Amino acid sequence: MTLQLNTLGDFAAVVDGAEEITLKRRDRATTIAVPIAWRSSSRTLEAEPTDGHVARADIVWHFPWGHESGPPRLGDMLIDATDECFTILSVDRYVITGRVRCEARNLRIVYQLNDRVDVQVATIEDLGDGPEIVGWTTIRAALPARVQPDRIEVDNTTTPATAVTYYRIILGEQFALEANTRFVSPQGDVYQLVECTQAERIDALPVARAVSVPGVS
Repeated sequence: MTLQLNTLGDFAAVVDGAEEITLKRRDRATTIAVPIAWRSSSRTLEAEPTDGHVARADIVWHFPWGHESGPPRLGDMLIDATDECFTILSVDRYVITGRVRCEARNLRIVYQLNDRVDVQVATIEDLGDGPEIVGWTTIRAALPARVQPDRIEVDNTTTPATAVTYYRIILGEQFALEANTRFVSPQGDVYQLVECTQAERIDALPVARAVSVPGVS
């Protein structure tokens, strides 16, 4: 007699300590609810030589997957109930059980994202004298970030001399940045985007370089 073994759906029935998480697609606002997920291991390591001040938090997640949009992908994020975000670095699919195994890293912990910024893009219109900025639209509100002074450029050709301060802003999420983008802190500080690096890496967060401009009212 041949036994017909069907293990699809067994994971949800037998696992203990499960929790609900959300999968967010990389570079998109699309999210998918994952009702049952399990952390099979967790480890915290030093990300770089910093006397333990910069940690690397890695998690292995297991969960059933049958969503029609396709399996989790590298660079997608898994978000738990406390809003901690883990970027997927590897994906293994177990077809027989309908389960996936994802190794993921909490990059927000790695980079100590203790600040918040609103990401805004300019609305540009031609009012008769050529294109000009007439307003700003927030595309990401209260985005976790780390804002650090980077360098100061002094112009000694003016009297008195003037200075421009540049900042390095580590952003807590991967998404496309465009020209005429600015970052606004809760205190009203404004940073105009100059360039963005590391945008294509999944094991590191994007870094925006920006210049300080007069604050918003």
